[in-house]
Amino acid sequence: MKLLDKILHRKDISSSAEKSTDGIIETPPEKSIAFVDYEYWFYSYKTQFGMVPEPKKWRDSIEPYNVQDVLIFGEFSRNNAIKQELSRLRDITNTIIETFQPTGRTTKKDVTDFVMLDYLYQTAFSQPDITTFLIFTGDGHFCSVVKYLSQTLRKKVIVYGVTGTISNRLREVATQTIELPDDHTTYEQYKKMIVNNMSYVSDHPQIVPTFNGTVNAIAKTNPGVSEELLRRSLDQMLSDGLLKKEQERIAFNQRVFTIRPDWQKLHEAGLWEYK
Repeated sequence: MKLLDKILHRKDISSSAEKSTDGIIETPPEKSIAFVDYEYWFYSYKTQFGMVPEPKKWRDSIEPYNVQDVLIFGEFSRNNAIKQELSRLRDITNTIIETFQPTGRTTKKDVTDFVMLDYLYQTAFSQPDITTFLIFTGDGHFCSVVKYLSQTLRKKVIVYGVTGTISNRLREVATQTIELPDDHTTYEQYKKMIVNNMSYVSDHPQIVPTFNGTVNAIAKTNPGVSEELLRRSLDQMLSDGLLKKEQERIAFNQRVFTIRPDWQKLHEAGLWEYK
């Protein structure tokens, strides 16, 4: 019998069930394993927000779940953009699974999904003491395994996904769904983009940095950036006093409002270093 058949036909061996010893009810300590579709995370961040993932920050956030291992999946060998992420990924785990298949008709993304699904089922079968599965994906292909883990084995299944990309069916069967990036992370990343733009403008005095012009310039040089979130970030930086709006004359009878940095406040906020 194949491994998948064994898993689907075995009895519920949920490790989250309570145990009784001499009349005393005991609950086993939480133990978790994380499974990360890094292609999904990397490219969704890039296309949706113009950002790159922060795997170390995420790894630190899941520490309370008593993580036994973090398994990261992706086709790293042939894609230079994602291959450059390997050094940062090795800072959080040694378990990086290359999913590239040199032959066959299956699409690259499907291969990553299939490999990750296989590891999920194998783990459910071979490590029944795992109480929590942390799965980073938004793909509806994972609905069946998440439903099996949460409803049949009664495991806690927390799905992490990129805002705006998570399958509704996946949300329905997961114990909990957490969307990334959160507002604070997005704001911090966009602040850096804005400061970089201000630095560039300061070296090119012919540029008149209006509010809309700044948004357009950053969006042009950072594909995937949300202009709506960028506008909100600019507004917030103005409110925080990191930027200031000034009225400037650009012609004899024409004035415009420009956006200028307060370099001292940006320095104090850790966003700028004097050269």
